[in-house]
Amino acid sequence: MTGKELARLAAALLLGAVLAFPVGLWIAGDRDGASESSARRPQAAVGRVMYSPRIRDDPYFLEQQRKGIEALEAECRRTGAFCAEARQARHRFEDLAAD
Repeated sequence: MTGKELARLAAALLLGAVLAFPVGLWIAGDRDGASESSARRPQAAVGRVMYSPRIRDDPYFLEQQRKGIEALEAECRRTGAFCAEARQARHRFEDLAAD
């Protein structure tokens, strides 16, 4: 291949990527029905929605956050360290649960 052919190939690949990327985003974008279906999902649903962009609705995520906060609070009681972080984490977690 000559330099001119390589330049044409590179330009064609670049043009294809420039066109394909926005089309892919448009096709895979958030659909109106996607957010509604998660809102209609019961809270006691079994399993996780692992690839959901809304982790605040994920019971596993909330449980892990709660465990971390409890560990911070236990460390605060035991050693007196991380008390400010534990209070702030508890406050933010309660705000998250209230939403």
